[in-house]
Amino acid sequence: MKGQIASVHLLLTICLQHLKNRRTLSYLGSNYLEEKQINEELKMIEFLKKKGYSIGPSYQQTA
Repeated sequence: MKGQIASVHLLLTICLQHLKNRRTLSYLGSNYLEEKQINEELKMIEFLKKKGYSIGPSYQQTA
């Protein structure tokens, strides 16, 4: 029961914020998470390059 109340509270809070700010919900796309992961990996690679590490592809064989 507590879980249901918490879920409803969360949904109502989100709806209230959207109504207050007059924002519409936007569709992020079907590959949003994949693009986000790729962007995060690229940011990490750039960070390591700035720190002086050399980053290259690794060729590992899996069993």
